Amino acid sequence: MAAVPATHAARLPPQELNWKTVCPLVDTKFSRPQPRPRVPRFTSVGQWYWGGAVEVAGEFPDLSKRFAFERYLNLPARVPEARFELATNIAAEDPERERLRRLGWQIADPHRVARTARTYRGYLAGAVAEFTAIKGVDVAWRTGWVSDRAAAFLALGRPVITEDTGADRFLPARNGFRFIRSASEAGAAVREVLKDWSRLSKQARQCAAEVFDSVRCLRRILDF
Repeated sequence: MAAVPATHAARLPPQELNWKTVCPLVDTKFSRPQPRPRVPRFTSVGQWYWGGAVEVAGEFPDLSKRFAFERYLNLPARVPEARFELATNIAAEDPERERLRRLGWQIADPHRVARTARTYRGYLAGAVAEFTAIKGVDVAWRTGWVSDRAAAFLALGRPVITEDTGADRFLPARNGFRFIRSASEAGAAVREVLKDWSRLSKQARQCAAEVFDSVRCLRRILDF
Protein backbone atom coordinates (compact mmCIF):
# COMPACT_ATOMS: atom_id res chain seq x y z
CA MET A 1 0.00 0.00 0.00
CA ALA A 2 0.97 3.61 -0.48
CA ALA A 3 0.62 6.29 2.15
CA VAL A 4 0.82 9.96 2.93
CA PRO A 5 3.82 9.86 5.30
CA ALA A 6 4.00 11.88 8.44
CA THR A 7 4.98 15.48 8.93
CA HIS A 8 5.51 17.40 12.17
CA ALA A 9 1.74 17.20 12.73
CA ALA A 10 1.90 13.44 13.20
CA ARG A 11 2.52 11.68 16.50
CA LEU A 12 5.27 9.30 15.46
CA PRO A 13 7.95 8.38 18.02
CA PRO A 14 11.02 10.69 17.98
CA GLN A 15 13.45 9.85 15.18
CA GLU A 16 15.99 11.48 12.91
CA LEU A 17 14.24 10.73 9.62
CA ASN A 18 13.48 13.60 7.27
CA TRP A 19 9.95 12.72 6.18
CA LYS A 20 8.66 13.69 2.75
CA THR A 21 4.95 13.84 1.92
CA VAL A 22 4.22 11.29 -0.83
CA CYS A 23 0.73 10.56 -2.14
CA PRO A 24 -0.46 7.21 -3.48
CA LEU A 25 -0.60 7.21 -7.26
CA VAL A 26 -3.42 6.38 -9.66
CA ASP A 27 -3.51 6.61 -13.45
CA THR A 28 -6.52 8.85 -13.94
CA LYS A 29 -6.56 8.18 -17.70
CA PHE A 30 -6.67 4.42 -17.14
CA SER A 31 -9.26 4.68 -14.34
CA ARG A 32 -12.14 6.94 -15.37
CA PRO A 33 -15.50 7.73 -13.72
CA GLN A 34 -18.15 5.05 -14.11
CA PRO A 35 -21.96 5.23 -13.80
CA ARG A 36 -23.59 4.60 -10.46
CA PRO A 37 -24.18 0.88 -9.88
CA ARG A 38 -27.75 -0.30 -9.41
CA VAL A 39 -26.84 -2.19 -6.22
CA PRO A 40 -25.83 0.19 -3.37
CA ARG A 41 -22.77 -1.82 -2.38
CA PHE A 42 -19.95 -0.62 -0.11
CA THR A 43 -16.81 -2.69 -0.24
CA SER A 44 -13.07 -2.85 0.27
CA VAL A 45 -10.20 -5.21 -0.51
CA GLY A 46 -7.72 -6.19 2.15
CA GLN A 47 -6.00 -8.61 4.52
CA TRP A 48 -8.25 -9.67 7.39
CA TYR A 49 -5.51 -11.04 9.62
CA TRP A 50 -2.11 -9.52 10.30
CA GLY A 51 0.96 -11.49 11.38
CA GLY A 52 3.38 -8.61 11.97
CA ALA A 53 4.00 -6.66 15.16
CA VAL A 54 4.78 -3.01 15.85
CA GLU A 55 5.71 -1.77 19.30
CA VAL A 56 3.69 1.22 20.45
CA ALA A 57 4.51 2.72 23.85
CA GLY A 58 5.85 -0.60 25.06
CA GLU A 59 2.88 -2.60 23.79
CA PHE A 60 2.11 -4.57 20.64
CA PRO A 61 -1.43 -3.65 19.49
CA ASP A 62 -3.49 -5.78 17.16
CA LEU A 63 -2.96 -4.30 13.68
CA SER A 64 -5.35 -6.58 11.82
CA LYS A 65 -8.36 -5.46 9.79
CA ARG A 66 -10.35 -7.89 11.91
CA PHE A 67 -9.66 -5.78 14.99
CA ALA A 68 -10.09 -2.46 13.17
CA PHE A 69 -13.50 -3.43 11.73
CA GLU A 70 -14.93 -4.71 15.01
CA ARG A 71 -16.64 -1.44 15.98
CA TYR A 72 -18.26 -1.15 12.54
CA LEU A 73 -19.64 -4.66 12.10
CA ASN A 74 -23.18 -3.53 12.94
CA LEU A 75 -23.33 -1.27 9.87
CA PRO A 76 -25.61 -3.64 7.91
CA ALA A 77 -28.12 -3.38 10.77
CA ARG A 78 -27.69 0.39 11.00
CA VAL A 79 -28.20 0.97 7.28
CA PRO A 80 -30.24 -1.99 5.95
CA GLU A 81 -30.84 -0.31 2.59
CA ALA A 82 -27.13 -0.68 1.75
CA ARG A 83 -25.12 -3.81 1.01
CA PHE A 84 -21.74 -4.34 2.66
CA GLU A 85 -19.07 -6.62 1.25
CA LEU A 86 -15.42 -7.37 2.03
CA ALA A 87 -13.00 -8.93 -0.42
CA THR A 88 -10.74 -10.47 2.18
CA ASN A 89 -8.88 -13.71 2.70
CA ILE A 90 -10.96 -15.68 5.17
CA ALA A 91 -10.86 -19.44 4.67
CA ALA A 92 -14.14 -21.26 4.00
CA GLU A 93 -13.84 -23.23 7.25
CA ASP A 94 -12.94 -20.19 9.36
CA PRO A 95 -15.76 -19.40 11.88
CA GLU A 96 -15.06 -15.71 11.25
CA ARG A 97 -16.63 -16.02 7.81
CA GLU A 98 -19.92 -17.25 9.26
CA ARG A 99 -19.84 -14.59 11.99
CA LEU A 100 -19.55 -11.83 9.39
CA ARG A 101 -22.36 -13.32 7.32
CA ARG A 102 -24.65 -13.43 10.36
CA LEU A 103 -23.96 -9.73 10.85
CA GLY A 104 -24.94 -9.00 7.27
CA TRP A 105 -21.55 -8.84 5.51
CA GLN A 106 -20.88 -10.52 2.18
CA ILE A 107 -17.43 -12.02 1.62
CA ALA A 108 -15.68 -12.00 -1.77
CA ASP A 109 -12.47 -13.74 -2.82
CA PRO A 110 -9.73 -11.07 -3.01
CA HIS A 111 -7.61 -13.23 -5.32
CA ARG A 112 -10.47 -13.41 -7.79
CA VAL A 113 -11.51 -9.75 -7.73
CA ALA A 114 -7.88 -8.55 -8.01
CA ARG A 115 -6.70 -11.22 -10.45
CA THR A 116 -5.95 -8.65 -13.18
CA ALA A 117 -5.95 -4.88 -13.42
CA ARG A 118 -9.19 -5.06 -15.41
CA THR A 119 -11.03 -7.26 -12.92
CA TYR A 120 -9.78 -5.18 -9.99
CA ARG A 121 -10.91 -1.96 -11.60
CA GLY A 122 -14.26 -3.54 -12.43
CA TYR A 123 -14.74 -4.72 -8.87
CA LEU A 124 -14.10 -1.25 -7.44
CA ALA A 125 -16.40 0.32 -10.02
CA GLY A 126 -19.15 -2.10 -9.00
CA ALA A 127 -19.41 -0.36 -5.62
CA VAL A 128 -21.02 2.99 -4.89
CA ALA A 129 -18.19 3.72 -2.44
CA GLU A 130 -15.43 2.20 -0.39
CA PHE A 131 -15.94 1.58 3.30
CA THR A 132 -12.91 0.52 5.30
CA ALA A 133 -11.28 0.69 8.72
CA ILE A 134 -7.61 1.49 9.26
CA LYS A 135 -4.91 -0.12 11.37
CA GLY A 136 -5.09 1.53 14.78
CA VAL A 137 -1.50 2.72 14.77
CA ASP A 138 -2.15 5.01 11.80
CA VAL A 139 -5.20 6.47 13.53
CA ALA A 140 -3.38 6.93 16.85
CA TRP A 141 -0.22 8.41 15.32
CA ARG A 142 -2.11 10.65 12.84
CA THR A 143 0.18 9.50 10.04
CA GLY A 144 -2.09 10.81 7.28
CA TRP A 145 -2.38 7.31 5.82
CA VAL A 146 -4.31 6.97 2.56
CA SER A 147 -4.16 3.75 0.55
CA ASP A 148 -3.55 3.38 -3.17
CA ARG A 149 -6.84 1.48 -3.20
CA ALA A 150 -8.62 4.61 -1.98
CA ALA A 151 -6.99 6.62 -4.76
CA ALA A 152 -8.27 4.07 -7.28
CA PHE A 153 -11.81 4.30 -5.87
CA LEU A 154 -11.68 8.10 -6.12
CA ALA A 155 -10.47 8.02 -9.73
CA LEU A 156 -13.49 5.89 -10.64
CA GLY A 157 -15.76 8.48 -9.04
CA ARG A 158 -16.35 6.45 -5.89
CA PRO A 159 -16.39 8.26 -2.53
CA VAL A 160 -14.30 6.76 0.26
CA ILE A 161 -15.50 6.32 3.84
CA THR A 162 -12.52 5.61 6.06
CA GLU A 163 -11.17 6.26 9.52
CA ASP A 164 -9.56 9.59 10.31
CA THR A 165 -5.74 9.46 10.19
CA GLY A 166 -5.25 13.19 9.72
CA ALA A 167 -5.12 12.94 5.92
CA ASP A 168 -7.53 15.84 5.47
CA ARG A 169 -4.70 18.32 6.03
CA PHE A 170 -3.26 17.25 2.67
CA LEU A 171 -6.55 17.37 0.76
CA PRO A 172 -8.84 20.02 -0.72
CA ALA A 173 -11.98 20.83 1.26
CA ARG A 174 -14.22 18.96 -1.19
CA ASN A 175 -12.45 15.66 -1.69
CA GLY A 176 -14.89 12.73 -1.83
CA PHE A 177 -13.66 11.37 1.50
CA ARG A 178 -15.74 11.00 4.62
CA PHE A 179 -13.44 10.53 7.60
CA ILE A 180 -15.06 8.78 10.56
CA ARG A 181 -14.29 8.08 14.20
CA SER A 182 -17.24 5.93 15.30
CA ALA A 183 -19.94 3.56 14.12
CA SER A 184 -22.56 6.31 14.29
CA GLU A 185 -20.43 8.56 12.06
CA ALA A 186 -19.95 5.64 9.68
CA GLY A 187 -23.70 5.11 9.42
CA ALA A 188 -24.27 8.81 8.76
CA ALA A 189 -21.58 8.80 6.06
CA VAL A 190 -23.13 5.78 4.34
CA ARG A 191 -26.54 7.47 4.29
CA GLU A 192 -24.98 10.64 2.89
CA VAL A 193 -23.38 8.70 0.05
CA LEU A 194 -26.68 7.02 -0.77
CA LYS A 195 -28.53 10.33 -0.73
CA ASP A 196 -25.98 12.56 -2.47
CA TRP A 197 -23.89 10.17 -4.53
CA SER A 198 -23.65 12.30 -7.67
CA ARG A 199 -22.09 15.28 -5.88
CA LEU A 200 -19.68 13.16 -3.84
CA SER A 201 -18.74 11.13 -6.92
CA LYS A 202 -17.70 14.30 -8.75
CA GLN A 203 -15.70 15.46 -5.73
CA ALA A 204 -13.97 12.08 -5.54
CA ARG A 205 -12.91 12.19 -9.18
CA GLN A 206 -11.73 15.78 -8.93
CA CYS A 207 -9.65 14.96 -5.85
CA ALA A 208 -8.04 12.01 -7.64
CA ALA A 209 -7.11 14.23 -10.59
CA GLU A 210 -5.76 17.03 -8.40
CA VAL A 211 -3.98 15.09 -5.66
CA PHE A 212 -3.35 11.47 -6.66
CA ASP A 213 -2.80 11.62 -10.43
CA SER A 214 0.28 9.53 -11.20
CA VAL A 215 1.92 12.03 -13.55
CA ARG A 216 1.59 14.89 -11.07
CA CYS A 217 2.75 12.79 -8.13
CA LEU A 218 5.77 11.35 -9.94
CA ARG A 219 6.89 14.84 -10.88
CA ARG A 220 6.70 15.90 -7.24
CA ILE A 221 8.69 12.83 -6.16
CA LEU A 222 11.40 13.49 -8.74
CA ASP A 223 11.67 17.07 -7.48
CA PHE A 224 12.57 15.95 -3.93
